[in-house]
Order: sequence, then C-alpha cells, then structure tokens
Amino acid sequence: MNEWYFDRYGQASFIVVGNERFVSKYGRNLGWVHQGKQVFSLTGQPLGWLEKGVLRDRKGGIIAFTRWAGNWLPSVPGMSGEPAAPSIPGPPARPGFAGTITDPGSGGWTNKSIRDFFGADL
Repeated sequence: MNEWYFDRYGQASFIVVGNERFVSKYGRNLGWVHQGKQVFSLTGQPLGWLEKGVLRDRKGGIIAFTRWAGNWLPSVPGMSGEPAAPSIPGPPARPGFAGTITDPGSGGWTNKSIRDFFGADL
C-alpha cells in the first residue's frame, strides 16, 4: 500500500511505495527504505530514519509524517487533503548502501525542506 507523507506545513509531499522507496507527488523517485527503517538517497547515501510514520533526518529532526503519526510529533499542523496518486515510475537500479543508520532518537521539526533532505528535484 502506498502512503502519503506530509511536510511540517501539512502539505502532502511524497508517498512510500511498497515500503521500499519514496516517490514525489510529481512521480519522481526520491530515495530508498532499507531494512524497514533506514533511509538512503537514490545513490545509496545515508539520509535518515523512518519509523511509526515519521521520517527523521540523521540528527532526529522531523522531515515528514503520515496522517496517523500524530502521537509521535511535537505538534501536528493542519493538513491538506491527499492529492490523486501520481503515476508511479519503475524503480531505478538499487544502489549499494553506504553503511548503516541507527535510530537518531526524536527531535523537533527540522528546518530542512524535503527537497534538501533527499537532495533531489521533486
């Protein structure tokens, strides 16, 4: 099942496809989920942690969240509706993943945009 993630302003920004990759609302591949919780860029660079519907950067700052993740957030913004599902592209070649990522713990909202986090054009 594909699930929408919202940014700190409550805007639907991307979905997680098949619990393995991130796809923007415009249908662009953004990154990978590895071993269920570790988040990597399309090129295999470590980015953050995904757990309980909350995407965190490597310092624990919240990047995005699912509609049901409210209990795990310091504050819940008003949320937009979910847009129509984007056209899902095929998966790119899976890279080698550079190391492992550990749970960074929880923090507040990060100042990083989703674009900055993934280092990709949304």
